[in-house]
Amino acid sequence: MSLTVRKVLELPSMRGASVVAGANALERTVSSVSVLEYSTPNDTQSKLFKAISFEGNELVITAFASICDSPQAQKAVIRRLAEAGEVGLLLYYVGTFIPFIAEDVIETANSLNFVLVEMPHSMSLRYSDAISEISEAILKEEDKGSSFVTEILEDVSLLSPDLRSVSTVLRMLRDRLRTSLILSDNENSVINISTFPHGRESEMKKCFETNSMDPSWYVNRAYIQGKGLKTLCLTFIRENGTPLEHHQIAMTVETLHLFLVIWSPNHGEAVIAELVRAILQDESLKMRRLAAMFNIDVKSLDTMYVIHSRKNTENVMKEIRQKLTPFISRPVVDLYEGNIVLFLASGMGSELLESICTLLSDENCFLIRAFNLKDTSEVRKAFLEITPSLELACRAYRKNVLNLSDIQLINYFLQVIEKGEDEISKVLSPLKVLEETEDADLLMQTLEAFILDMDLSTLKTSKLINVHNNTVKYRIRRISSLMHADITKAPQSIMLYRAMMMRRILGLQGSG
Repeated sequence: MSLTVRKVLELPSMRGASVVAGANALERTVSSVSVLEYSTPNDTQSKLFKAISFEGNELVITAFASICDSPQAQKAVIRRLAEAGEVGLLLYYVGTFIPFIAEDVIETANSLNFVLVEMPHSMSLRYSDAISEISEAILKEEDKGSSFVTEILEDVSLLSPDLRSVSTVLRMLRDRLRTSLILSDNENSVINISTFPHGRESEMKKCFETNSMDPSWYVNRAYIQGKGLKTLCLTFIRENGTPLEHHQIAMTVETLHLFLVIWSPNHGEAVIAELVRAILQDESLKMRRLAAMFNIDVKSLDTMYVIHSRKNTENVMKEIRQKLTPFISRPVVDLYEGNIVLFLASGMGSELLESICTLLSDENCFLIRAFNLKDTSEVRKAFLEITPSLELACRAYRKNVLNLSDIQLINYFLQVIEKGEDEISKVLSPLKVLEETEDADLLMQTLEAFILDMDLSTLKTSKLINVHNNTVKYRIRRISSLMHADITKAPQSIMLYRAMMMRRILGLQGSG
């Protein structure tokens, strides 16, 4: 965890301080502390304010010394700081410079959710005590190596829209890492730059573009990629000190990546795409961050649907979204590795689940369902089982809706085939007696349709192979007689199912 306002208030230098406004914002992160003393805001002060480049998560120290008689000016300062995303204000020397904090000043701070802290009424207090202690506490928290991704994104979300920019995020990251950051495109052109120490952007930009950076500097590069985003390069430059650690670089890239995704014009779909990717790649931490930001209960999403379409997958996905809209406001569905992946909760009801199945009645669409998935690890395991043999499974089964167990059976047959002819012969052995008959082809055709495709229904089988129902019944009785067992009952039906499916897969592989 990073340093919060609440933790700051527990420091010795803050003893006796009281929160007079903004109590609901005490969990906001504090990344720096600064001093601000100037007169009533005017044009000059406005220019100064913009030039200071506030970072969106500072605690500001002041005594309102130059505007002690003007609550209006005090409110204006608070509004400006809040608009810039600053965390709060430590107000010193109340009773010395300003006689008391006016009620309307407190009301303004409360309305902006801006923390206003009244320091003890003592002339012996020094700004430097709080500055040094808060700065030290910030460094200690950062040294713990905890993740800062969610914290920075939450701070950004509290900024006004005009300050919610890549430049602001880079400044936050720069101060967090004490590292210069340069964002560039694939042609090495600088898009944004933020330097540490501050104010060296022009110099650093020139060094970057002319490739004349000091050899003693620590330089590293990472790339930001994602759906709907152009590939960007993020360069890290440290002129002094130890190199950045790998996890710091990874978190920085993730922060910037998620900012671009979340606040892009099509952020809704982009966030869902990232959530789907995080689930399938077993990135549970990233999954929880995204889900929490958009109030998605991922723990309930225990059912995965993989839709394999031989036609335009984008159109199919749009159709699925439209079908789900009456049931779910933000369906977790997106394209992944060429297939549509949808996550649902089994508790959503059979009506919704069935509507998805009936939606994909087209012979060019296949739906594979995996139920009772407990976590992202199980989701990824199921997905990795499905994808390698998905196309073969769609050809092997004469139905559009499959279960994970159907895919697992195909994978079992493929493993048998890999072991060689002896293992294949063992699985096919129940069919030997049929292969030796004069009408083997007719019996095989009937048995294949009856046991693999038509759920042991003679009527359905007769329609599929275009013969009379009585003919199918006769052939089934004849096969049972040859087998000396009722083939409609286990274990004979199971052995024949395995044998016929192996035969079909061998035929498909030979024709494919």
